[in-house]
Amino acid sequence: MDEALLFVHGWATDNRVWESIAGALAKERTVYNIDLPGHGGKKIWAGPSLDPAITEVSRYIAALPGKAVVGIGWSLGAQVLIASALREEKKFKALVLAGATPSFVEQKDFPWGQPKALVKRMIMDMKKDPAGTVERFYKLNFTDDEIGLPQVRDFIGRYKYPGPVSCETDEPGCFPVFKYNEITNALEALYNTDLRQSLGGLDIPILLVHGERDAICPVGAAHYLNKNIKSSRLVVFENAGHAPFLTEAERFKDVLKGFLAEI
Repeated sequence: MDEALLFVHGWATDNRVWESIAGALAKERTVYNIDLPGHGGKKIWAGPSLDPAITEVSRYIAALPGKAVVGIGWSLGAQVLIASALREEKKFKALVLAGATPSFVEQKDFPWGQPKALVKRMIMDMKKDPAGTVERFYKLNFTDDEIGLPQVRDFIGRYKYPGPVSCETDEPGCFPVFKYNEITNALEALYNTDLRQSLGGLDIPILLVHGERDAICPVGAAHYLNKNIKSSRLVVFENAGHAPFLTEAERFKDVLKGFLAEI
């Protein structure tokens, strides 16, 4: 059975976060690097659940009959892939999850999330001042040592309000403007989602890659996933923040290729 890689980006970004990694692997495999609803995708993120994103992932997988799918997701994208595999595990060969967490917010017995009050405030701020809110969020993805890297400066500059440039054509460099009301729905979905009770239902190879200095999804969340998913393995990037595939791209590619060669 042929193998297809399905890349899914994180919150308030789009498929360009995976461009370098996906492009390198496209020489050897079928690659789909998708935009989620509200983040450049054509579908609508209509409510405060992961369902619109899960439906979009299912739509792509349905177009790949006869191919084994490896889902590769970052942050929100990682959570979407976990939820998708829980619903349709037979359609996935494996998952690669960067900066992943089963619950974005803290729970009574899960201290490795963001405080609920902080995320509620962030949701309110998105409705009042999306420009300032996302600008503050983007910087939190990186450590003080990473913030000056060229690829990080490019990342932060790329997603400055109002997001990608709007064009009426398909010319290179033209991207749809982010729909900040829908991105706010996606943030509310993160607030509402807790996948911990379902993790035991996953029985496919799963590679977890996490930055030791991740301030968005603390590394304890990755250790929790590794402990509660029997078929998982964890690789920690000691000096990385929330986006190790971006700040340590060559190391990430080596780890990813090694995993793909084994499954």
